[in-house]
Amino acid sequence: MPLHFRLLMNAVAGGLLLAALAYDWLGNLAHELVGAAMFGLLIAHNTFNRRWYGSTARKGGRDLRGWLNIATIAALAAAMLTLLVTSVIISRSLFSLLPIASSFAARQLHAQAAYWALVVVAIHVGMRWAMIMASMRAWLRLGTPSIGRTWILRALALVVAAYGVHSWMVIGTGSRLLAEAEMTLNLWNFEEAALQFFLHQAAIVALFVCLGHYATRLTQLRREGASCATSRHK
Repeated sequence: MPLHFRLLMNAVAGGLLLAALAYDWLGNLAHELVGAAMFGLLIAHNTFNRRWYGSTARKGGRDLRGWLNIATIAALAAAMLTLLVTSVIISRSLFSLLPIASSFAARQLHAQAAYWALVVVAIHVGMRWAMIMASMRAWLRLGTPSIGRTWILRALALVVAAYGVHSWMVIGTGSRLLAEAEMTLNLWNFEEAALQFFLHQAAIVALFVCLGHYATRLTQLRREGASCATSRHK
């Protein structure tokens, strides 16, 4: 399957994760259907990338970037598995006939895992941002990177990331990640400001995409600097 098609599929899965956070806006049945569709795309994503996992297992821990990559994937797997298990436990529509007793603790854990999944997915995307941009340039036939376009995009990313910090405080994501606040997906008045909710959540995603991307760039520069120093001493 072409890379750009897989990237589009992943983008749709990410959009579904954002949409699923708007529980009060969707209603329970739509929320569960959106979640089921997201997990379907997630299974497809892992199926298409199954060879990559073997390569990562062999090479992943050779440097700092490799260890960060493994840690991010492990955290993402834990968040998604927690979401999947708790979604079955607390289901009121798709899995309501299963003889499983729902609980307040499972609902709390489900909501907390959703916020962690959002953050870790964004970091995961940021660590692959250079590859994504290269694929998009090839797909759109933009040729070699333009210095002017690169700096415009960097400035735009800085503005969006700054708004992401503001959105982080508005939504209270930090306290929800640490379970310091009551864990619920009913956190917004969608009758008055549905669009603002999605803008805030998208800005938080953009913030962590930037952090993941530039953390990866720093590890690359560090490795390149170490390689140059080693070459000079030979």
